[in-house]
Amino acid sequence: MKLTVNFASQGRLLEGTLYLPESNEDVLAACLFEGAMTGATAQVVDYLARQVSHQGFVTLVMDHNYFGDDETAPQPWESPFKRLQDILAALHFLEDYGEVDKNRIFGVGVSVGAEFLAEASLRTDILKGLVFVESPTDDSRNRIARLDIPSIVVDEAHLETAVEEIVLWARTLFGSSREEHGSVNWHLTDE
Repeated sequence: MKLTVNFASQGRLLEGTLYLPESNEDVLAACLFEGAMTGATAQVVDYLARQVSHQGFVTLVMDHNYFGDDETAPQPWESPFKRLQDILAALHFLEDYGEVDKNRIFGVGVSVGAEFLAEASLRTDILKGLVFVESPTDDSRNRIARLDIPSIVVDEAHLETAVEEIVLWARTLFGSSREEHGSVNWHLTDE
């Protein structure tokens, strides 16, 4: 299910897209997706969020405040500090959302979004893990080495595989049982 949600950040109203899975669980793990400001990365982030949600996770993608006179109009610049504040507000929204287990919140960063989530992880203990979706020009492996929370780098070249890696990593991180989610086939084939 796709919902439009609103929450406050720095005295302004942010809008986000919350994807809720069809699940029998009362409380679920959740993920904040963060990408670049515009362009193809936004499409990648939305695709990943929808697909990860289909696998049993609450996912959130948000529109940041771009700090112009018109709150709905994107501006040609952004403030890193203000963007970080938006991310922290989104994490607090997830933490307070009734269907989310506040001890099972992680982030997925694509492009510069990974850098912002890494910085957010240094400022809050809400994030319990991070996934960096890496393009050929990213330097995620160096960023991940400096973090104090569980993290993984996945390749964005094959989005279906990236979804599988994100889901498997999160289920492993949060200790989900094989009975809940089906067994994992560890045998790779060329088929």
